[in-house]
Amino acid sequence: MISAIYGLALTTGANRVIHGARIEHVCGDPELGAEKDFALGMEIIGTALKAVQTPVSEPTLFEPGQPGATKEAVHAS
Repeated sequence: MISAIYGLALTTGANRVIHGARIEHVCGDPELGAEKDFALGMEIIGTALKAVQTPVSEPTLFEPGQPGATKEAVHAS
């Protein structure tokens, strides 16, 4: 799941959560301009593709822009 409100996604039990950019534009930021918006979207989607290939045992946050960096999250239920 790609979400700008990643804390909520983690507490609801989503296995893989990718930190999105903004609530209204989770895969980009139109205020950055066309080229930077596209680059940000590609970075987020690239992180999502890596996330689905990564085995996880609990809800996990994947941060775009940090190669290979993931943060295991505690299940809050």
